[in-house]
Amino acid sequence: MPTGLGDQDGLVPSRGKESTVPARPVVRGLRRADLISQDPIASAVFYRALLDWTPAPTGAGFDCWVGNRRCAAMRTPRGGERPGWRLVFAGMTQDGSLTGPDDAVALVVKGRAQHGPWAPGPRPGEPCWVELSTQALERADTFWADILGWSVLADQYLVGERPLASRTTRQPAGWGWLCYFAVKDVEAISSRAPKLGGKTIDRSDHPVLGTTAVVADPTGAAIGLAAVDTWG
Repeated sequence: MPTGLGDQDGLVPSRGKESTVPARPVVRGLRRADLISQDPIASAVFYRALLDWTPAPTGAGFDCWVGNRRCAAMRTPRGGERPGWRLVFAGMTQDGSLTGPDDAVALVVKGRAQHGPWAPGPRPGEPCWVELSTQALERADTFWADILGWSVLADQYLVGERPLASRTTRQPAGWGWLCYFAVKDVEAISSRAPKLGGKTIDRSDHPVLGTTAVVADPTGAAIGLAAVDTWG
């Protein structure tokens, strides 16, 4: 579990002299979302039809693109991994996996975020928000905010003054992290899911995103849909 310090230096006083210590890493957004699927080909077909992604074969499965930005990757499980979506947060000092309260799992990688409050606004099909569903609010806040370098304000996680994620006690898709993807029309896209073998499992008036829907693919893996063109 990556809990080490980052690769940026900060100055601290030391016996009247200046010395440097590594600053804490700060996660500023997503690199992508990963779908762990028993059948990556079927998953790629579903999401291409649902969100107009362009799947590109890789040695492990598929990278999925919107224009020149990768929004997702799909591969088969490794070493007993549970199928489903995994958020991949960027900005840590090493790659790894985190498991927090409620068995919420997220992946972390080095380097810059491709999706988030500092990235270009989300186009249809790209990640536009992330939310943690938890029944252990204080424990979740302590775990995720401390490791990922966030602050907590009400029901949101912030980097500086910019909201990056939210958390809720609702569980439209079970406990854990849920990635929302931008669409032009929530009703139209969510209605498309059952025709492709999936289903719509939740509709709500989200406090950050407005009208949203949560849809599951044929394997039960769930994503959120929101008609937004900014992060959150």
